[in-house]
Amino acid sequence: MNITRENTGDLTAIVKVEIGPSDYTDAVEKIIADYKRKANIPGFRPGHVPTGLVKKMYGKAILAEEVNKLLSDSLMNYIRDEKLDILGNPLPNMEKNPSIDFDNQTSFEFYFDLGLAPAFTVPLSRDLEVERLEIVISEEMIDKYIEDTRKRFGKPVVDEAAEPTEEPPVNEPAELTTEFFNQVYPGLDIQTEEDFREQVRNDARNGFAAETDKLFFNEATESLVKQTEISLPDTFMKRWLLENNEGKYTVEEIEKNYSSFTESMKWQLIENKIIRENDIEVKEEDIRNYIRTFMLRQVNQENADPEVQKRYDSIVDAFMQNKEQVQRINDQLYNARMLELFKDKLGMKTRQVSYEEFIKEASAKHPHDHEHEHDHDHEHDHNHE
Repeated sequence: MNITRENTGDLTAIVKVEIGPSDYTDAVEKIIADYKRKANIPGFRPGHVPTGLVKKMYGKAILAEEVNKLLSDSLMNYIRDEKLDILGNPLPNMEKNPSIDFDNQTSFEFYFDLGLAPAFTVPLSRDLEVERLEIVISEEMIDKYIEDTRKRFGKPVVDEAAEPTEEPPVNEPAELTTEFFNQVYPGLDIQTEEDFREQVRNDARNGFAAETDKLFFNEATESLVKQTEISLPDTFMKRWLLENNEGKYTVEEIEKNYSSFTESMKWQLIENKIIRENDIEVKEEDIRNYIRTFMLRQVNQENADPEVQKRYDSIVDAFMQNKEQVQRINDQLYNARMLELFKDKLGMKTRQVSYEEFIKEASAKHPHDHEHEHDHDHEHDHNHE
């Protein structure tokens, strides 16, 4: 087998794969022998079918399958061994690829076009400033939460003299006592209304943090895409988008939406570079711990009863069988680690706003509340170890 590469542009190349008899003969003969042993053909005892007949009946299909397998494996191994950072996946060069005749050919040539990822530098530094909104918790918001909570923990007032109706009984709000405080926040031993209000404030602040972090993450990724100079092999990329999404997009649609496609591809390149250069990784045990802690609400694992622990582990094992769910958690954990990196490395400007102002600004900037989803293959796709 011989594989050669020739650059056809700054970011494109063509790879030629040559496969000869020495590459596939042994494997093909072994498969034919296996077919001969198992074949059930009228007129012949099992295991006594002539080799020539097996080759006549199945040889072409066996050869084609083995050559295609060799081609796929050798091309992927070549890309890995040569450490080629490619865009999308190799595309068959239909102009150079000759028609294959498995009946008469013994040697084969295949040509593939490659799009190569460009070299670039990510401006991940304090010089790149990204705004982070902080929602101010007003006294009115705290009052409203306390009022609703008092009703929730209150006691119904039933007027025995009143006529029975379908209306629910009036709730008598709970008193602001230490008993109420600790019903709402068990284990914190809150003694005063002032401390209770402060705990409500902290809860609200933590609750809003997920929303403000999400907006900050989107702002950071968009800033990095805008500020990172990345060239792409546009002709190859348009062809790859068309062939990789066969039937999903027309040539006209790809031309019209190409800028948004390239923005997504640029972010993927930036993201993977940041992950590599900052040694960000998510292990299988990280995913299992996430399931235990956030999905099963398991705590105090060290002191858990062995039988209880075993039961938890079996539930986690069942969760891990769902590949889509595992990939979603994997991406979520990567995003969380990227977020912490952004907060640490970027110049973060904090601006305080009311909740109403936050909703208005977030809706204006991201009307579809979009996230950078993993539309393409990523280097950090999770594989079970």
